[in-house]
Amino acid sequence: MFDGIKIQDVSVEVDSLLKNDRLTFGGLVDTQTGFILSPIRRAQDRGLNFQLKPRQTGAGYRVEVKGSLHKFYNNGLHNADQYTVNDLLLTLDRLVTDYGFNLFESKINNIEFGVNLELPFAISQVFTNLICYKNQSFVVDSHSQTPYYACHRQRYTVKVYDKGKQNGLNCNLLRFEIRVRKMRYFDSTGVQLRTLADLLNVDNFRPLGALLVGTFNNILFDDPAINSKTLTVKERVFYQQCRNPRYWHTPDDLTPKQAAAHRQRLSRNKDRFRALLNQHGSNWQKDVSTLIDQTWTQLTAVNDNLLTRFCNCKTAWQNGLRTDICDTIVDSKNSEETARNQEETCHKLTDIPNNDMSRINPLYSEVLCDKGKPDEYTMGDVVCPVTGVTINQPQPQQRFVSAAMLRNNDDLMLTLERQHRQYAKGSKEDPYSRAAHNVRNKDSNRRNNLRRDINKIYRNPTLFDVTDMLRLNTDQWVMLNYWHGTPYEVR
Repeated sequence: MFDGIKIQDVSVEVDSLLKNDRLTFGGLVDTQTGFILSPIRRAQDRGLNFQLKPRQTGAGYRVEVKGSLHKFYNNGLHNADQYTVNDLLLTLDRLVTDYGFNLFESKINNIEFGVNLELPFAISQVFTNLICYKNQSFVVDSHSQTPYYACHRQRYTVKVYDKGKQNGLNCNLLRFEIRVRKMRYFDSTGVQLRTLADLLNVDNFRPLGALLVGTFNNILFDDPAINSKTLTVKERVFYQQCRNPRYWHTPDDLTPKQAAAHRQRLSRNKDRFRALLNQHGSNWQKDVSTLIDQTWTQLTAVNDNLLTRFCNCKTAWQNGLRTDICDTIVDSKNSEETARNQEETCHKLTDIPNNDMSRINPLYSEVLCDKGKPDEYTMGDVVCPVTGVTINQPQPQQRFVSAAMLRNNDDLMLTLERQHRQYAKGSKEDPYSRAAHNVRNKDSNRRNNLRRDINKIYRNPTLFDVTDMLRLNTDQWVMLNYWHGTPYEVR
């Protein structure tokens, strides 16, 4: 969702900010002479930086604000959790109630939008396989203590960094975002974003998500699953060339005609390289792209109730009225905390020692399961490893999307049909069962084919023992270990 922001001229009364208890403005002054070294006055509050800069006309100050909306919502602590549109609504209301911002007249100059993704693999895989974006390589921020990669374009910057390590979290939390440095970036994109109030424009959410996903898909990544030994000599040479970021640079000493021809050649080679990755790689970039799309959709989900709150708040802000939505949220949290504390301080009449056997609680008319037995009926959400779709309320041991889910997801169904058209011709299953079957096969086929190929080698008579001659990579050993301890184990 939205994060960093910069507004060079906030529509707000300067005198009210100077009298605000939350802000203490200071400036650079020579302590010996009292001479003012800089006319700019600065203040900070919960992740936002305020600057009062004299106007060039000499008529008072203009207010410049920059910082993180996400961190401001979290009281300046961090921006490592998920930031939804409901949180954005509360943030904007705080700007109005705490500082008196006019959201409809405060023009945005810079904005960041992106997502925090918890990846199922090490984030270092993303960084080590970065090649380029639009033929331009990424640069590493040497001043950052965490892995931080950026590709600077004329109007925007594509940023990828380790959000988990930045905040001391023990998880693979990746931050992918676009920092818009010139608002003309949104021209012809369908995004109408000019003022702070436009951040709540629901029509902007879908095209912003499309920009985010499209930008990630345009990044050229290497694939660690590719084994160069399985490639032909020509493919191997081409692969080694394309995985080098310098290969995609356009020399500066070319004439305009030569540069155009060079870019066309790179465009064709990029298509060839992606086709090679799709054929021999694991397509991990597509899985992350799907996760970006799903996360953005969840963060920007707006129901009728929330849409009504948007309209009511905008009306109140325009009329200078107080919405009290922040107080409502705080009161509800306090009441929940009070109830929780009361529950914890009550006498626990059901504090019965744990036993290894199932037991009957005398205060309830139900049987409580053993603590060691997993509860099959309270499973959390599961993410399909092939499609990346979240499975809500999965069945016991369910890992993949089912035919019933595909009947309610036309977009995913259409995507799967395009991927497996050749199998559709000879199948007698209905389309939804066939698509679900294909998803399960995509996960297991590589594993089954590898085991079948190795068993075929062992079945053929050989003069020498071929065990020591097998050369398998790490992924292939992992696939073989899947059968360890079963009748299908390769021995």
